[in-house]
Amino acid sequence: MIKVVTFDVWDTLLKVNFMFEGISEELSELSGINLEIVKEAFDKAKNRAKELRYSGKLPAKEAVFICQSMVANILGVDVDYVRRATAKATIKMREDIIIPETLEVLKFVKGEGLKTACIGNVQFWSSNYTRIFLERFGISDYLDRHFFSDEVGIFKPNREIFTVVANFFRVKPNEMLHIGDKKKEDFEGAKQAGLKAILLKENTPLKQELVNLLA
Repeated sequence: MIKVVTFDVWDTLLKVNFMFEGISEELSELSGINLEIVKEAFDKAKNRAKELRYSGKLPAKEAVFICQSMVANILGVDVDYVRRATAKATIKMREDIIIPETLEVLKFVKGEGLKTACIGNVQFWSSNYTRIFLERFGISDYLDRHFFSDEVGIFKPNREIFTVVANFFRVKPNEMLHIGDKKKEDFEGAKQAGLKAILLKENTPLKQELVNLLA
């Protein structure tokens, strides 16, 4: 019996491209560097960060500094430009960043009397910025707890981060359901930790999948 439903954050509850677009635009304006060059720098840094994370060489609690520094080094600017751009993008972000089905699904899950949480990997901006969006747009009203890699010190798909959540709610892993858009981080990671899991698929309504699973 499922007692806790956990959600990935980016591209599950919120659109990650909106954040990267916003930061890139602000960084381009602050630095005077062409926007396309800034976007290319982020793409290179994202690929490098992924390599480091999968090889176990990206410490979760230091990931933001390392990733922001990679972007700054590629562009040849001070890392403070990246930090300022991130803050400015966060301030300007509008509710378009929310995945359309997010609030409907969260309301449904809470209406079923289940506990809820988000489990998010953090790389290019700290969890504090993500928390701002979750609070500003009412998403946190439907989450009982937030778990972020820069706070917990563990990245998905490491099974330990799912164990941390299970221990917090005092449930067994098989009493938890994790929902996310990444096959390795969310679906396979949750399954290996003993959870049930749903991998988001394009054009497949999540609420209906939940109705079928929880029936």
